[in-house]
Amino acid sequence: MTDEEKKGLTFWEHLTELFSRLRTIAFALLISTIAVMVVPISIELSAISASNPWYQTISSFVIRKLQMDFLPADVELLPISWFAPLEVYIYVSIMLGVVLSSPVIMYELYKFINPALHKRERKLVYPFVIAFTGLFIFGFTLGYVVIIPATVSAMVMFTKLLGLTPVYAFSDFFSIVMMTLLLSGFIFTFPIYVVLLVQAGVITTEQIKKSRKYLYVGAVVLIALIDPEPGLITETTCIIPIIILMEASIIIARRFEKQREQNEQSNVS
Repeated sequence: MTDEEKKGLTFWEHLTELFSRLRTIAFALLISTIAVMVVPISIELSAISASNPWYQTISSFVIRKLQMDFLPADVELLPISWFAPLEVYIYVSIMLGVVLSSPVIMYELYKFINPALHKRERKLVYPFVIAFTGLFIFGFTLGYVVIIPATVSAMVMFTKLLGLTPVYAFSDFFSIVMMTLLLSGFIFTFPIYVVLLVQAGVITTEQIKKSRKYLYVGAVVLIALIDPEPGLITETTCIIPIIILMEASIIIARRFEKQREQNEQSNVS
């Protein structure tokens, strides 16, 4: 079906098309999730026995890797419930499945909205996807290297401050780690939304310039509350990229703003 034919579809036909795209996304997510749950990293036949028939999968490798990287030596994790290890295994597998199937998800969503886009807007799709992917990876990496260690250190510090033993639920630890990593990735994609809002005329670059100092101060305060260390390493590492990305988004957004103003003036004349 061509793009021109899709533009003439009825509401129910568009809904059918959407369900078809979502079904493809669901299949891709399901296959990716099952793959990370069962595909082995390595199989050591000597370690497999009747009492321990398991081998190391992608999901189990990631779970152990997260514990080694983020869990302090004096902290202990307890399953708490019978199903906690299984819940964590499935949860981590789904998160990995989302990451692996993200190209399919983005492609299917693009093919669904593509007929509604003008030629000029279609040219912006690929830069948008590249920028979103790059910023998400940058935020995810920063979260892994800086934010998660600072968050875990803060939790342990407050636990010891109250005279408690640092023992945490197995599922809670992985929920915090995985959600923080995903949030870190999505938060650092904010320049894209700034540019889109300016391009749509919802906000102006002048409004952003006037309020950005409050954003910077708020970000520094929030990072300082999260980071238990007395130094400024974490604050500096996090706030500098935020400032650079904000200033860059203002410059890029201003270009789109000028184009919109020129188009409005030409329409009036």
